[in-house]
Amino acid sequence: MIEFLAFPFFQRALAAGFVVALVCGALSFFVVLRRLAFVGSGVSHAAFGGVALASLVGAPPGLGALVAALGVALATAQASGEGELTEDTAVGVFTVAAMAVGVVAISFLQTNVDLFGLMFGNILTVDPKDLLALVAASALVLALLALYFRPLLLASVDEDGAFAAGVDVGRMRLLVLVLLALTVVVALKVVGILLVSALLVLPGAVARSLTARWPGFLLGSIAAALVMVLGGLLLSVALDVPSGAAIILLGTLLFFAGVVAGRLRRRA
Repeated sequence: MIEFLAFPFFQRALAAGFVVALVCGALSFFVVLRRLAFVGSGVSHAAFGGVALASLVGAPPGLGALVAALGVALATAQASGEGELTEDTAVGVFTVAAMAVGVVAISFLQTNVDLFGLMFGNILTVDPKDLLALVAASALVLALLALYFRPLLLASVDEDGAFAAGVDVGRMRLLVLVLLALTVVVALKVVGILLVSALLVLPGAVARSLTARWPGFLLGSIAAALVMVLGGLLLSVALDVPSGAAIILLGTLLFFAGVVAGRLRRRA
């Protein structure tokens, strides 16, 4: 396996995996804290419609995914913010509409679409241009998380208390959804549309099973994401299996290990 480190494509894959793990690990902390697992899944699935529509009109697939994911995130924030629908109901409605658009768009395509790569990703195919775009988008997400970390944390733990402290709770809710959309697009190349939601949930779930205190929760989420992505990448090469599936299966094993370890620690 060591010989793979000499290949540029594998070096790019490792770099992409490291960056994606940092972003998904940090955001997973807020996804689990705010109970947005279904919303994250919905936003990621909505990207399918954007990719398919972009392919139909000849636009970059990443741009289509970004527009669709942001559109669903903004529509969800608007509908839930006005109290008409809950977040999970709103994202459910908008997601199925976006996916239906994707199915219709694919039916009109004259060329074959790499549905397997679209659904499950392939980090080993990341090229220099992909890596540059991934780093830029990840830097934006991490910068916004760092800039608004304290109000985001307050609004995630206690919205009423955060509102009393002067935090714009509605803006923080919108920010989380926008960051979710951006992160979905960042991680699409690595694990694909179907599995990206797991990368937004599993790291935080692993960390939460071990500790409820936010510093350890946050750092544990990032650490779990790094182990998932980098370890899954190495396993995919060693076992010759799809990288996206290897990443998520490793994360699932980490989750069960964390649950067992957490229960043993509480009994001690």
